[in-house]
Amino acid sequence: MPVRRGHVAPQNTYLDTIIRKFEGQSRKFLIANAQMENCAIIYCNDGFCELFGYSRVEVMQRPCTCDFLTGPNTPRSAMSRLAQALLGAEECKVDILYYRKDASSFRCLVDVVPVKNEDGAVIMFILNFEDLAQLLAKRGNRSLSQRLLSQSFLGSEGSHGRPGAQGPGTGRVKYRTISQIPQFTLNFVEFNLEKHRSGSTTEIEIIAPHKVVERTQNVTEKVTQVLSLGADVLPEYKLQAPRIHRGTLLHYSPFKAVWDWLILLLVIYTAIFTPYSAAFLLGDQDEPQRADCGYACSPLTTVDLVVDIMFVVDIVINFRTTYVNTNDEVVSHPRRIAVHYFKGWFLIDVVAAIPFDLLIFRTGSDETTTLIGLLKTARLLRLVRVARKLDRYSEYGAAVLFLLMCTFALIAHWLACIWYAIGNVERPYLEPKIGWLDSLGAQLGKRYNGSDPASGPSVQDKYVTALYFTFSSLTSVGFGNVSPNTNSEKVFSICVMLIGSLMYASIFGNVSAIIQRLYSGTARYHTQMLRVKEFIRFHQIPNPLRQRLEEYFQHAWSYTNGIDMNAVLKGFPECLQADICLHLHRALLQHCPAFHGASKGCLRALAVKFKTTHAPPGDTLVHLGDVLSTLYFISRGSIEILRDDVVVAILGKNDIFGEPVSLHARPGKSSADVRALTYCDLHKIQRADLLEVLDMYPAFADSFWSKLEVTFNLRDAGITHVLRPQPHPAAPSAAPAPGPHWLHSGSPCLQ
Repeated sequence: MPVRRGHVAPQNTYLDTIIRKFEGQSRKFLIANAQMENCAIIYCNDGFCELFGYSRVEVMQRPCTCDFLTGPNTPRSAMSRLAQALLGAEECKVDILYYRKDASSFRCLVDVVPVKNEDGAVIMFILNFEDLAQLLAKRGNRSLSQRLLSQSFLGSEGSHGRPGAQGPGTGRVKYRTISQIPQFTLNFVEFNLEKHRSGSTTEIEIIAPHKVVERTQNVTEKVTQVLSLGADVLPEYKLQAPRIHRGTLLHYSPFKAVWDWLILLLVIYTAIFTPYSAAFLLGDQDEPQRADCGYACSPLTTVDLVVDIMFVVDIVINFRTTYVNTNDEVVSHPRRIAVHYFKGWFLIDVVAAIPFDLLIFRTGSDETTTLIGLLKTARLLRLVRVARKLDRYSEYGAAVLFLLMCTFALIAHWLACIWYAIGNVERPYLEPKIGWLDSLGAQLGKRYNGSDPASGPSVQDKYVTALYFTFSSLTSVGFGNVSPNTNSEKVFSICVMLIGSLMYASIFGNVSAIIQRLYSGTARYHTQMLRVKEFIRFHQIPNPLRQRLEEYFQHAWSYTNGIDMNAVLKGFPECLQADICLHLHRALLQHCPAFHGASKGCLRALAVKFKTTHAPPGDTLVHLGDVLSTLYFISRGSIEILRDDVVVAILGKNDIFGEPVSLHARPGKSSADVRALTYCDLHKIQRADLLEVLDMYPAFADSFWSKLEVTFNLRDAGITHVLRPQPHPAAPSAAPAPGPHWLHSGSPCLQ
C-alpha cells in the first residue's frame, strides 16, 4: 500500500550493529556499561559463554573486571593492569590466565576497547577474549609458539606495554578508541606472532556476516509446480512411492510440464490462424500457385504441417503418461492409461490432429477449399481442454483479468473471420453490388473486377476492416462507416450485438470486481487508519503518544495485513488450533532447553497458551512498577533494560526476561523499564497459564524449572544500586542528541 510506511521507525541499531559485526567473526566478547557501578556487564555473546562455560544469567550484572574468571594462579599484575585500563578508560591488550567454570585454566588474550560518545565521555567498554593456545595453533608455527609462550616472551610483551611492568600477563598494545557513535569501525589488532614480536601491528576490520539463504525446496520440483498446467500436479497423500512401469512418463515430471506449455502455445496459434486461414487465405488465387510449387510453397502451410505432427506426438505421449484416479492413486499401467485416455480426450485430440489439407490436396475445386476450411476449424476443440487446464489460475485476479481480455480479443477475431466469409460468399451473387466488401473497395479505390480474381482490397485491408467492425459492434453499436447492407449481414450484426452485450456484462463486470478485489486491502487499510485517527482526535491524545499509535498500527498491519489472526484461529476446532499453534511456536519449543523432554501433549498445551507479539523500536514492553504476570521469550531483535535511564542489560535472540515464576508464590513488580531497540518479535505466556499447564504435567514441571534460565530477573526484590550518571558539561546552546541518557553523559567507572 502506498501510504503504509513499514519499518521506518528510528531504530537504535548501534549496539545491535556492534553485536552483529563481532559475532560475524566468531568473537567471544562482552559489553559493559561504564556509567554503572563497577562497570557492570550488560551483554555477553554465546561465544563468551561457550568459552568459559557460564550461562548468560550467571554473567549479567557482574563487574567487567571478570574477577569470577580468576583463580589461584592468575597473575595479580595482569588483574591490576586490566583494572587500571578500565579505570583510566584506556585501550589495551592483556595476557592473563583465566579459569573456566569447570576449574580448567587457559591463557587468554583480552582486548579492552572503550567507546566514547560525541562529548568524549566513555559510555561503555567492549572486552574481547581469545584463547591464546587456539590462536597460536591457527598460525601453525609450533616452534615459534613455544618461544612466545616462554617467560622471555612474556617479559618482552610487558616491555611493549607500560614501562617498568614486569612479569607474565602484563603486555598491552594501544590502538584506536571508538569515539564516534554514528560512524564507527571496529578494528582489532591481529595477533600475528612474528609482527607482534617486532612491535608492529596489523588492523583487521570486522565485517558483518552475509545472510545465508536456505534452499527449502528442490529445484526440479519447484520448476514443475510453476510450469504445470494440471490441477493434480502431485498427489497429496501417498503412503509409498508409486511403481512406475518402464517407458511410462510421470504426469508431474518437468518434461511433461514443459510439453504441456508447448502444446498450449500451439493450440493458441491454431485458435488464431485456423479461422484466419480458412476465411482469408484459402482462395481461388492460391490454388494455381500451390499446384505449381508444391505443398511447401507457403510458409503458413508448412507451419500447419509441423503443428499437425506435434499434435500426433502429443497423442502418443498421452498414451504413456500417468494420471491420478479418483482414489488419489498414481496409475502407471499402460492398459489402464489407454482406457482412461480413450474415454476422455482421445477423440477430440485425434480430430484436431488430422491434416485435412494434406488428405484432399490438389483437388482444386471451390467445394474442396470450403470443406478444408470447415474441417480445419475442428482443431478449435482443443481449446476446451486448454480452458480446463487454465481454470486452476482462476483464483488469481490478475490472471483472470488477462484471460478475460484475451478471450474477448479471440472472440472478436473469430467474428471478424465470419463477417468476411459472409461478405465473400455473397459478393458474386449480389446485384447491385451493395455488400460491405464492394463498399470497402469503392472507399479505397480498389474496386472488384469480375475478370481479375486478384482485384479488390488487399487481405490486410479486409481483415483490419472486419476486425474493426466486430470490435466496434461488441463494445458499442458501431459507428456506421462499416455497415451491414444485405439481410445476411444485418442478421449477423444483430447476433454480434447480442454477443457483445453478454460479453460486456460478464467480462467487464468481472473486471470491475477483480479490480475492486485487488484494491480491497488498500481500502481496508485506509478504513482502519481512519478509525485510529478518529480515536486520536476524539480523545485528544498528545502528539508523542499519537505517533506511537500510528507507528504501531502500521507495523502491525505490515505483519498481519489487517487480519485478526486470533479470530481466524478460533474458527478451527481445538485439535487443529493446537497443531497450528505448535507450528507457529515450533522454533521456541525446539531450541529453548527448558522445553526439552516435554511430551507431545504438553507441548501442544503450552503452544496454545503462548502468544506472539511485535514491538517497534522505542516501544516500552514493561514499565517500572508493572506487575510481572508474563514471561517473555525473544525470537528476533534487541531490547534494553533501563533503571533511571541507565542501561543495565541488553538482551537479544533466545533471551528470557520476566521473573522466575517457581520461586515466588505471587507475582512481583518490575524493577526496570524494558524497551525495544529494534523491531522485535517475542513469544509470551501468562504466569497463570504456565502454572496451569505444568500442574497438569507434574513429571515435566521439575525438569522445566531446573532448565529454565531467566536471562534478566525483573522482580523488584533484586534491585541493585545503580550509580546515577552526572551530566557532562556542554555549551548552553548545544541541543541534546537523541537516544538513551547513557549515550550522552559520563561518570567515572570503578570509583
